[in-house]
Amino acid sequence: MTYKLTYKIVFGFLILINSFSSFLFAQPETTPFLNIGSPNGNEFWQVGKTPSITWESANLTSDVVLEYSINNGSSWLPIATVSNTSKSYQWSIPNTISLQCLVRAKSDAIDDVSNAVFEISDDTSSCTIVVLGSSTAYGTGATPIENSWVNLYSSALFQKNTKLNVINLGYPGFTTYQILPTGTTLPDGVVETIDENRNITKALTYNPTAIIVNMPSNDTANGYSITSQLENYATLNSVSTDNSVQMWIATPQPRNFSTPSKIQTQIDVRDEIFSIYTDKAIDFWNDIADVNGKILSNLDFGDGIHLNNVGHNILFNRVLNKNIEEFTCPGGTLNLTKTVINADFELHIFPNPYKDFIFLNFNTNFSGELKAEFYDVLGRRITQKNMNFTFKTGNNNVPIGLKEIESHNQLIFGIFTFKTDNNIIQKRVKLILK
Repeated sequence: MTYKLTYKIVFGFLILINSFSSFLFAQPETTPFLNIGSPNGNEFWQVGKTPSITWESANLTSDVVLEYSINNGSSWLPIATVSNTSKSYQWSIPNTISLQCLVRAKSDAIDDVSNAVFEISDDTSSCTIVVLGSSTAYGTGATPIENSWVNLYSSALFQKNTKLNVINLGYPGFTTYQILPTGTTLPDGVVETIDENRNITKALTYNPTAIIVNMPSNDTANGYSITSQLENYATLNSVSTDNSVQMWIATPQPRNFSTPSKIQTQIDVRDEIFSIYTDKAIDFWNDIADVNGKILSNLDFGDGIHLNNVGHNILFNRVLNKNIEEFTCPGGTLNLTKTVINADFELHIFPNPYKDFIFLNFNTNFSGELKAEFYDVLGRRITQKNMNFTFKTGNNNVPIGLKEIESHNQLIFGIFTFKTDNNIIQKRVKLILK
């Protein structure tokens, strides 16, 4: 019995040593890898603009060849050849207008193609979103500043729709008083002066489709009351509304105040902004503040005032998930309900807004196959399983269950590809969660 036990112990120890040795001397992964990140479907890129083609790669031994198609992959045109260590290429969009564009990256014997088509358009219109704010909007705490929430937001919008332009008027130290309309008489005791180069009046000169206000904590730090802060927000919102511009207002952010009354002021202003501005309020507090109303230690830049890169990324996603651009600057040929694909084919999608499922209703003279794919606003695919259906000649009413993706976002994009013996039609549609 002792012999058997000793044998088992020794044998197990040898297996452990062998496994540890394999771990120590394991060879690094050498399989080439290449995967396009953008464009990956549903982008709206204008002629002459310069968005970036991006990709992830590893273990490539030859240059990356970039190409594009304007006919859904039937033929390819050259873009550039870049180093195998590159991960992006700023592309000046050529004057080759099409709704059926794809990008392909090749290196060695591997390649990758955009998951779905995007549009190259000769549309020259633009939509401007202006940010008003203080140091957080300016980018303090982000290293480098490209990781600030405003820069991340600007880049993400432009990558999806080159119509979108973000102008940042934020500046360190600002309070709500400094961004009030030019000519406003400030109350006694207010030491700030209105900055006419960075206030609401200046913002409106850019003819914006939307304005975002991000004032984290300077008003409270300077001793300005809850009432005065809310009055200033009301003035800003009123001026914006009078000029037919929608405004989104971020809540205060936590700050490591040593005075409990100041932390309570921040909380009270936060609650009032949620109450007054409802869906136009942006949550810059929850999951950023600890139970005491101070900055979570893992998000603190180190000064008890500003957020680090992780914190800025949270703010970026909070703003992005408001889908401000979709309310103020619809891009491309997207439609919410009925989309005419061509003279003989109409696609109706209902219900939209949806809950759990949608129906695709269409009438066709041909039978064929339907492929459905769904993406979030950054172009990331959010359905893992294949959704393939067959359709018949005549009227079709195809149900598609969406329950598994309802937690991703209020807004998604459906890419529907209809393939018959003599044609391929692809359509993209905005879908809104009820």
